[in-house]
Amino acid sequence: MEQLRALQRKNAVLIALQSSWDADHLAPAVEEQTLLVETLQALAEKFGSTMPERVALLCRSATLLEDASLMAILAAADFCRVADPGPNPVAEIVPSLTPCCVTIEGVDLAQSALEDFVCSYFMFHGLSESSPRDIFKHLPFLGFMEGHLYGLDQVNEDNLLPAMVGELWHREPPLREDPFGPLRQVLAERRWLTPRLELELKGGSRFWLLERKLCAALADPESEPAPLIDRGDVEAALRLKSFDYRAMNLLLYAMRGEEHNEEHMEFLATSEVLVELGDDLTDYAEDAEKNSFNVYRCFLAIYGPDEGPLELSRYIQALESKYAAALKRLEPSLAERWLQRGEASLRHGAGSERGAGGGSWEIPSPIDERALRRERTAER
Repeated sequence: MEQLRALQRKNAVLIALQSSWDADHLAPAVEEQTLLVETLQALAEKFGSTMPERVALLCRSATLLEDASLMAILAAADFCRVADPGPNPVAEIVPSLTPCCVTIEGVDLAQSALEDFVCSYFMFHGLSESSPRDIFKHLPFLGFMEGHLYGLDQVNEDNLLPAMVGELWHREPPLREDPFGPLRQVLAERRWLTPRLELELKGGSRFWLLERKLCAALADPESEPAPLIDRGDVEAALRLKSFDYRAMNLLLYAMRGEEHNEEHMEFLATSEVLVELGDDLTDYAEDAEKNSFNVYRCFLAIYGPDEGPLELSRYIQALESKYAAALKRLEPSLAERWLQRGEASLRHGAGSERGAGGGSWEIPSPIDERALRRERTAER
């Protein structure tokens, strides 16, 4: 009986709807009529006498409700719903965990990366780095994740140096093998934890493991680090180091309700390694002092102070060739905007679009790290 009443109500709404169409209005297809009837019926049952003004408001706002906006609204509604929101296949595999925290230090450390991401990566999403609407629509979530990742990275770096007797600062416990549980929970609740993003988080865990392994070999004052450092590990760590940029990029795709563009991701990866190498050359002395992962440090440990700089130059040129080839595969308008951004920001790797040897790289003089480690040990 209840099913009969429901069918009668549905038919009544359909008749009322059809009676409002005249010769000047083209009726929707039958399937769309059914969906429209169900939608209007649900609105009428939910809002009663205020339904007409709410529908009118929707019509006036239709141009603002893009697909990406509607997907974001749906995700937010699912997240905030008090009742059971229904099955979420991704969320079901993420156990209940401790809150995903962001410290003010993490936010502070993330600022320059966020600025660079907005200026360099927004263009790949058709977004404008100068549009307040584009920035404030996406930056809060991007900043939350990047601040959290920087906080974890700082904990990892704080534990790379051996503890010193009587040190006055408090170290957080070392990172677990997989420290991303709380972040996964947040992303899964928002339905943003895509398989590709999960892969990048796993890459982040592997980077920190490699960083600890390589820096432990570099920090031992009594051992010869060369036999303990594998070049394959060094190159893998370099590729993985920018996982936070790729995670932000994939999060941006997820927030916009779009599949990621693998060709764009591959191009950006060729740029990311050059940027990381430029940072390593700039920060070489500081990284040696702090015992942070640095490709140049590793090359010097493997090849020695004479051959190390030459081998690194050859490696950079090989990466420049890959970058130049990937740039040629980009859409011309996007490639032009990218090059303009590189010139304006003096980003590491600018000039590498010309291929091997195209960029300007200043390789600093090697530091005697064994002497530095002995001095550090004597201070303990």
